[in-house]
Amino acid sequence: MTRQRSYKRAAAHSEKNRLLTIRQIDSGRALALAVLQQHDGTGRFVSDLLAELDSRHSLSWRERALAVDVAAGTLRHRRTIDVLLQSQVKRPRSEVEPDLWRLLQLGVQQLCFGRAPDHAAVDATVELTRSLKRPQWSGFTNGVLRNITRLLTDDFTAEAARNRMPLATGKFRELRSDVFSCPVTAPVEYFGEAFSMPRAIARRWHGRMGSRDLLLAGFHCLSWPVTGMRVNTLRTSVSDVVNMLSTAEIATQPGLFDESLKVRSPGRIESLPGYADGHWTIQDESAMLASHMLNPQAGERILDLCSAPGGKTTHLAELSGDVATICATDVSEDRLKLVDANVRRLRLSSIVSQHIERDGSGLPEFEFDAAMVDVPCSNTGVLSRRPEARWRFREDDLEQLAKLQTRLLMTAFDRLRPGGRLVYSTCSVEPEETTSLIRDVVQAVPSMTLQNETISLPGQPADGSYAALLVRSGTTSAGRRLTTESEEKL
Repeated sequence: MTRQRSYKRAAAHSEKNRLLTIRQIDSGRALALAVLQQHDGTGRFVSDLLAELDSRHSLSWRERALAVDVAAGTLRHRRTIDVLLQSQVKRPRSEVEPDLWRLLQLGVQQLCFGRAPDHAAVDATVELTRSLKRPQWSGFTNGVLRNITRLLTDDFTAEAARNRMPLATGKFRELRSDVFSCPVTAPVEYFGEAFSMPRAIARRWHGRMGSRDLLLAGFHCLSWPVTGMRVNTLRTSVSDVVNMLSTAEIATQPGLFDESLKVRSPGRIESLPGYADGHWTIQDESAMLASHMLNPQAGERILDLCSAPGGKTTHLAELSGDVATICATDVSEDRLKLVDANVRRLRLSSIVSQHIERDGSGLPEFEFDAAMVDVPCSNTGVLSRRPEARWRFREDDLEQLAKLQTRLLMTAFDRLRPGGRLVYSTCSVEPEETTSLIRDVVQAVPSMTLQNETISLPGQPADGSYAALLVRSGTTSAGRRLTTESEEKL
């Protein structure tokens, strides 16, 4: 009998935690729920899941935009949402079915951070219980979400407190009761709960950032990213692109660089005028900085070691007037196809892609004048753009990432000619992947000189990033002399 009861308990637990099937994805909220279900089960990026699921349904661009808003917004604010929910739900979270909790998370996201009226957010979330064939959840969902609406006020302030919730606007919304840890006596916990950060990032950032930098970073990571646009000035002008987008009722703002713009688009940005013709491409200004730091020149031989999907590669080509020789390499043949597609769309002729192995074999044997090494990283500088990255962050991973980053850096550096320069670039702001790593490598390699470096924290003014300009001294390495045979490879 004991074993039979154990089997029954296990079966009940399995049934409670089983993913439910949405009968019909006929709204943005239903699509958002399906995306979160699959993300939680697979860990895949929300943008990829949205594209895949959206292709199976014929939702309007408004409903698709709502799905993006709700799904990505829920991931962005998830810890804050959970704190709010736990203040209103009497039973432990472990006793709430996973899909019911996801429904509640979607509802709270809309009430606290969305643009829909409160009644529409509550009613639409309750309606989803019927799409899941769980009408018994309707009353509970309605009650919890209406309690959340009563928790919110219309008062805003500039100071943090236990009853104040930060918003992307840079202000705090007052609540009718204390739900967060105290920002004075427990500042790390408050920052993590209120700004929706895992404890590890909250502790690390609080330990090395001043209060101003910490708040700027926190608010930036809550905000929806502004799309960066890089105009291909070899084919058109910035003013022509601005006028072209204006006819499509898309407003732009000048960027930090002559060739950059900022834009907010309600739909698929690839469908905007000029994209298919190669007049512009999507790239954040923090990424553009690395190419400007390398300062590619006409006639140079340039290596882009981790080139996919090709944003920096094509920028190097444009900055050099498309008359350098750029070798774009990657360990993934599929991702190299993305580089080739961008090269074709932008009508560039100076880039040749080449697949290499993880140990660096497959690289041309001759030396390069310059190299770009945009390394894989923890992505802590781009949490606004990649909301999932905060929940993937593990301090234990930093050691392995640093080893990989160092190996990639040295692989490219070994291919530089004497006097050649290299830019090491990452969208992390963690010292293990940025300043500390470069200091350790420079100290260990006598022929390497750090000429310049820049680190941008999130929100100052865009995504966080790091770039270091390194120069090689000394004589040509054995086995790296330019040969006619290797010259022909490019």
